[in-house]
Amino acid sequence: GTPIPWSALSGLAADRTYPELLYTVPDSFYQKSRIYTMDVSGHPARIFNETVLMDSNGLVAAVEADLVNSDNTVNLDLEGIAQAADGGFWLVSEGAGTVGDADRPVTSVNLLLHATTDGTIDQVVTLLSDTNQRQLRFGFEGVTATGNAGSEFVYVAFQRSWADDPAGQVRIGRYNVATSNWTFYYYPLDAVESPNGGWVGLSDITAISDTQLAILERDNQGLSDARIKRIYTVSLAGLTPGGENTVGTTPSFPLLEKTLAVDLVPYIETAGGFVLEKFEGMAVSVDGYLYFNNDNDGIDDSNGENQLFKIVSPF
Repeated sequence: GTPIPWSALSGLAADRTYPELLYTVPDSFYQKSRIYTMDVSGHPARIFNETVLMDSNGLVAAVEADLVNSDNTVNLDLEGIAQAADGGFWLVSEGAGTVGDADRPVTSVNLLLHATTDGTIDQVVTLLSDTNQRQLRFGFEGVTATGNAGSEFVYVAFQRSWADDPAGQVRIGRYNVATSNWTFYYYPLDAVESPNGGWVGLSDITAISDTQLAILERDNQGLSDARIKRIYTVSLAGLTPGGENTVGTTPSFPLLEKTLAVDLVPYIETAGGFVLEKFEGMAVSVDGYLYFNNDNDGIDDSNGENQLFKIVSPF
């Protein structure tokens, strides 16, 4: 009956059955890592449950022991969530890489995790060594899944380009659950449009069908400098994702073609205040609504406002 404190919300996911339920996660600003359940049947939306993630099987500890607390809770940098076919959850935790300094080793790796409905982490997936060696600061930023339990394809959005990636292109990773195999596509980023410069990257990814994905793309600008807060769709039909190659050479992945689905800036402006920078969550409910929200960074370097929008789905 007591309120559940929350902030710094990043990823967003819709329940596969109940249109009034969404799931969201906080990033590394607050610990311990958990999944929040949100009721969007009323106004305002209400977070009414939290599921604390547990490394009861020692799977996270086997990869990075310093991410696990003494009580088996975990301190992850969660950036994306999707409900899995079995009713559990796929989550991504963003690693921290070289930040463009070739002499600085990777400090933490990106993680794809599966958790049961009670928060028990029962699967931890890392990228191949050749992929990790390309890692820059900006890593996993969104996750979605298609298919049936045990044979899902899990799609992961990388926020920005890594070493050897072509200029202006960023990876969409595909993890085949049945074969434990990673393959990749390239996604073409919009060019910087803000008068203040900055960068453009990906924030979330949602499956519209088995062959169509929605991508949330944004710049790192706010207020009057903001330009790019957009959702695009891409089709995977007829494209075979490529496998990793040797570090130091440009990978050969198919380049996706994107179509603008909705420009979010006009909707954000209807709130009447700041055009906030970090819109990082996107979900499509089973009753045909598109939800998107911002990460308020735990109020550091932010006005602290968290906005959640609901519009008719353009898909």
